[in-house]
Amino acid sequence: MAKLRLIRFSTCLGMLFSLTHCSDSSLPGGTTTWGTGGESSTGGLSSTGGQTLTGGQSSTGGQTSTGGIHSTGGAGGVNPTGGAGPTGGTNPTGGVGGVNPTGGVNPTGGVNPTGGVGGVNPTGGLGPTGGVNPTGGVGGVNPTGGVNTTGGLDPTGGVAPTGGVDPTGGTGPEVDANGVPLASPGDEKTANEEYLNLGDFRLLNNRWGSAERGCSTTSRVFVATNGSLGWDFNRGLCGGEGTQPDYPEIEFGIHPFGIGHTLETSPPFSSTTLLPLQLKDITSVSVTVDNLNINLQNASSWNINFEFWVSQRNPVTDPNPGVYAEILGMWGWQDGRWACGDDQDPLSNEYQGISVGAGDKSYDLCHQRDDWADGQWRYSQFRVQGGPTRSFSGRVDIKAFLTWGLSNRGFSQDFWLTRIEVGSEIDDNTSGTVTLNDITFEVNGTSTSIRLAE
Repeated sequence: MAKLRLIRFSTCLGMLFSLTHCSDSSLPGGTTTWGTGGESSTGGLSSTGGQTLTGGQSSTGGQTSTGGIHSTGGAGGVNPTGGAGPTGGTNPTGGVGGVNPTGGVNPTGGVNPTGGVGGVNPTGGLGPTGGVNPTGGVGGVNPTGGVNTTGGLDPTGGVAPTGGVDPTGGTGPEVDANGVPLASPGDEKTANEEYLNLGDFRLLNNRWGSAERGCSTTSRVFVATNGSLGWDFNRGLCGGEGTQPDYPEIEFGIHPFGIGHTLETSPPFSSTTLLPLQLKDITSVSVTVDNLNINLQNASSWNINFEFWVSQRNPVTDPNPGVYAEILGMWGWQDGRWACGDDQDPLSNEYQGISVGAGDKSYDLCHQRDDWADGQWRYSQFRVQGGPTRSFSGRVDIKAFLTWGLSNRGFSQDFWLTRIEVGSEIDDNTSGTVTLNDITFEVNGTSTSIRLAE
């Protein structure tokens, strides 16, 4: 194919809960003695514990003008520094009643700013409204660590946008690096290069050929209500002599051309953490397809296939990764499609009869060119033995093809496997539908299948 295709997809959780405990404030006290009958004019009890100069009955009668023990402590309302306040609530530093601002109950009965009883304060206790303060208490967690003020996980401290709880409360959707959420049964995309997020891979509506030809081809990728996948297409007369097909596909990994390259037709990030990967680090890699079928109304130019791409350097980090090879394997193709050996390749006689056993089937090498896409990369096309067929179920061992490439196509162990695809090339005067029940990609023993939103 003359153009690429791609797919890609992560989640983290974090919640912080912090409770501040408050201790009770004690009440100071002393012996009460009346200034004119018990203790001396210096207070009976001293100015720090008993009656004050005005702590007998005051000059206006009875207790002092504030109605209780003087400003340094006694009975009555607590004084400003430790006893009961003038109004019967606790003074600013802690007494009985509402707690003061630094530790007791405040005048309104809630907890003070630094932590008392009631709602938790701004720094860790119960706040005035009963929710948790901005830095972490009970209720919703604050914006910097736990549940935010609206009750869900906040954007910076709960689960991230790619799999955590959303910022407005509750569990939000899992999204990819483009902010595209996991697809749900019944979802579809109809615009060129739109895709459905399926977890570690994408279902891409790739109409690159029609786009380059300026054709009004219609196509759609979808998740059926039963959770199966599919795409349909209707391409008229576009031209191009079969060199610019459309390719609706499932993509696992990232394209091999480099971020921002003109051949890029899918998101500039890998759909999975499993790829890209250097060949020397791959012990196993495969794709398993469950009941793929193509149904055609017009069958002029089509195939169903898998393929994978190899680059010389990492396409995620290198803007010019040196795309090296495209390896395609067909399960089905239209009658008379590009007969094997009919490609004017001077090396064609040398590779006829070569086959690779790869999983459930063996595949015969049919076409091979070292100057594909105007010399930009190498191309090898295999066809399943016993084909063509309009359906496929089974496992394809991609590792077997990589081993073949290392021995026969100049692959280096330092090269990178960038992505694997399953799709169908569609060209002029062709319409139909492809469906499949499930698909699983595996790398080094780790397998991933379709994930959908609940």
